Amino acid sequence: MSKAILLSIHPKWAKKIYSGEKKIEWRKDLPKSIEKGMKVYIYETAPVRRVTGRFTYIDFVNVDAKNLDLSYEYTYDSIYVKGGCVEPKDLLKYQGRAASILGWKIYSFEKFSEPKTLDEFGIARAPQSWRYVED
Repeated sequence: MSKAILLSIHPKWAKKIYSGEKKIEWRKDLPKSIEKGMKVYIYETAPVRRVTGRFTYIDFVNVDAKNLDLSYEYTYDSIYVKGGCVEPKDLLKYQGRAASILGWKIYSFEKFSEPKTLDEFGIARAPQSWRYVED
């Protein structure tokens, strides 16, 4: 078996991933052993509480939201904002005191016809952000 990642995500963001609108998932860190082409399983948080699909990780972008000029219109059209489905002021708030935030680039998503339980991945509790699982 190969290694994959289980990512906890709110249902509203999962819906945007499955619609193809969300192409970047913002996080404060990146797994050390992540590789291009790795599968990322989506665990939807409450009220769903199931693994509902997956996507393929292809790369990441490192963005300092403090450098986004919120006074210009182009900021709202940037790939970081449109592709990540998050307003610049919210990216800045999420970044907080961190030096930057990381956008995981999403490719080739799939929504499962039947959601999976955490038991099927051999774990009892969902991760706060992400964790490794066997694929």
